[in-house]
Amino acid sequence: MLRKVIKKPHYPTVSLESNRTQTKKNRSVIILLAGVPGTGKTTVGNGLQNRLGISHRLSTGFLRATIDSLIPESNARLLRKEAFAAYEETSHSKFPTGQQILDGCARQANILKPVFKSCVARARTEGIGLIMEGSHFIPGIIDPYEFGADLLCVLDVPDREELKERAMSANHKHRQWSDFDLSRLSILQDQLVYMANRNELPIVINTDVEQSINHIVALLNKNTSM
Repeated sequence: MLRKVIKKPHYPTVSLESNRTQTKKNRSVIILLAGVPGTGKTTVGNGLQNRLGISHRLSTGFLRATIDSLIPESNARLLRKEAFAAYEETSHSKFPTGQQILDGCARQANILKPVFKSCVARARTEGIGLIMEGSHFIPGIIDPYEFGADLLCVLDVPDREELKERAMSANHKHRQWSDFDLSRLSILQDQLVYMANRNELPIVINTDVEQSINHIVALLNKNTSM
């Protein structure tokens, strides 16, 4: 069984004045936010848009729906599964391991890779800022530098019960997930954190939105100044 390793976050001090300066320089930055539902990708993404003046944000869930009728049925059937349940297309295990759940999500990610790359390439061509968010930006499967992104980070909520509550918030009125679904969601998040540690990509502990945004802005400033 894989051990969950969570890095203690470091929140560098970022002044509002420095944020305004960076806004002008980084309007075309491209950020990939990974994490399962409940980690706060949408909330943090909205905050980053406002902070950095980024004009576009995309969710992998909407991208999956967009290409559904354009790909072979076998791939479409796989993509229709929730990320934490995609393994069911190749395995009927009643007690899936973390690796099985991750592998299912990775198969979805590999189908979506060309779509992700096209979105990033269009943003670069147009010179526009872009935030893309979803469970499918798996460290080690998705290489931010191969994609031409400035940053890939995994958002995390270490308290898994809180994560499950967030995933079932009123913002998703028609989401009907069982306790088993939420357990698999939690396992997938453990795997994303593990892969981030393994591939030395940042994990942002999202227990305070403003601190999370500050952390990501600091990471972005560091990456774009290299």
